[in-house]
Amino acid sequence: MKRLEGKSAVVTGGASGIGKATARLFVEEGAKVTIADVNEKHLADAVAELGQFSKDVQAVRGDVRSMKDGERIVAAAVERFGSLDVLFCNAGITSMSSIESLTEEEWDAVIDTNLKGQFTLVKAAVPQMKSQGGGVIITMGSEMGIVAVPESPAYNASKGGVIMFTRSIALDLIRYNIRVNSLCPGVTQTPLLEREVETSPDPERTRREQAEWAPIRRIADPSEIARGALFLASDESSFAVGSTLVLDGGYTAK
Repeated sequence: MKRLEGKSAVVTGGASGIGKATARLFVEEGAKVTIADVNEKHLADAVAELGQFSKDVQAVRGDVRSMKDGERIVAAAVERFGSLDVLFCNAGITSMSSIESLTEEEWDAVIDTNLKGQFTLVKAAVPQMKSQGGGVIITMGSEMGIVAVPESPAYNASKGGVIMFTRSIALDLIRYNIRVNSLCPGVTQTPLLEREVETSPDPERTRREQAEWAPIRRIADPSEIARGALFLASDESSFAVGSTLVLDGGYTAK
C-alpha cells in the first residue's frame, strides 16, 4: 500500500523547488494534493505536470502572509477532498543582507513569509484536524535556524523562530493526535537558490562556495528533501513529535 493512500495534503510554495518535488512524491504515494503558491504561472505548470500522475491535484493561488489566504487554502483542500490530513508549510524566501544593509521592508517580508506564513496555515488547519481526529503538520525550518551565518540576520531569525514555533505547538497539539515536526534542509538546488546565485557579485564563485558548503561537498536535489517530508508525513514517523529532521549534508555536525 502507498504511504499516503487516500490522504489529503496541502503543500505551500508547491509550484517549484522543494515544494513541487514534495507534491509530486506525495501524489506518487497516493495523496490528494492541494498546491498553494503566489505565482500563478508556476502553479499552472505544476498542476499540468502532476496531473499526468493523478486527477486528485488542485492549485490555489494564495499568499501565506495573509490569514484570509491561509483559511482559503485550507478550505479549498477540505471542500475538494473532504479532509486535511497533511499540511506542509514549505513557502519561504531567502535574505542575505547584513544588519547594516537590511531594510525594514526586507525584514518584514522575510519574517512575514517564513514565520508568520507558518502561523496562518497552522491556525487555519488545526480546527479541521481536530474535528477529524488528527493530522500531520510539517514546518519548513533550515540548517540556518540552527547555526547562524554572517550577513543573514532576518533569515536566521525567521528559521530559528520556526523551530521554536514547531516545538511549542507540537506540545499543544499532540493531545488531539496532531503531530507537528520541522524539516530543516541545507543548500538545495531550487529556483530560489539559482536567483540568489545569479544576483550575487560573482555567480561562479558563489556557485562553488555553495557546492563546498557542507561536508558532503555538493548541493542537495529537491527530491532528497522531499523524501524527508514524506517520512514526516507518513506513519513511518509515528513517534516523532516536535522533532527537527535535519537534511544538510553534515553542515550542522561541524
